[in-house]
Amino acid sequence: MNRIDSPSNDKLKTLRKLKDKKYRERYKKLLLEGIVPVTEVLETGYIEEIFIDEDRAEALLDEFSEERAAITLLSPRAFSSLVSTESDQGVVAVTKHFLRDAEALPKRGRFLYADGVSDPGNLGGMIRSAEAFFFDGVLIGPNCVDPANDKSLRASMASAFRIPIAKIDDAALFRLAKECPIYTLDIRGDMLTPYFEAKDDFILAVGNEAHGIREEISRAAEHRIRIPIRDSIDSLNANVAASVAMFALQGGRS
Repeated sequence: MNRIDSPSNDKLKTLRKLKDKKYRERYKKLLLEGIVPVTEVLETGYIEEIFIDEDRAEALLDEFSEERAAITLLSPRAFSSLVSTESDQGVVAVTKHFLRDAEALPKRGRFLYADGVSDPGNLGGMIRSAEAFFFDGVLIGPNCVDPANDKSLRASMASAFRIPIAKIDDAALFRLAKECPIYTLDIRGDMLTPYFEAKDDFILAVGNEAHGIREEISRAAEHRIRIPIRDSIDSLNANVAASVAMFALQGGRS
């Protein structure tokens, strides 16, 4: 088992670059923090190496073994240089990037489309709900926060590594919409009721927290739907609204 003492170690310098989206995309690697996310992602085969704070190694080595992935112990100073959270759990993993090529996604299915979602916690929560409610993939539109942002990863837990996720431009989205009609969440839309019959294949589009769906996406929608809520509430959090709609539209899938 290897050990690194100095935060100035060349390997750690390279890994710290993964906190920047540009380098995540260049190296096609990510940093993942936390016992539960790392444990869950181990099952997917994406993890390349695990780094453990040596001061907490005795307990953590009961959770992780070198049979599953290479493990390196770090001094507390070296470890703290890698993590983004103040209350870290003593474990960080390097993983392969989960983003897929949009052309490799199925041509039919039920997809969540994030159109300019700006809050990483919202996007991560939507990704987890998409997996929970049997959706077939998540499409990341222009001007959307990076789904590999550390806050988004924490919110999605391991779901980002299990459900197909791809960035998609408008041209590719509209091609897919020929087989999978677009449903938009829109406060001006028709009420979503238990009697709404969703098609087997569709794209549920969720817009920016402040500005909603872009007009060009709204114009292309087959249905604009809204969630029934009390008059005293003007809107729901984007993640909550998307999750409620995905549950309502899942159509008894299991």
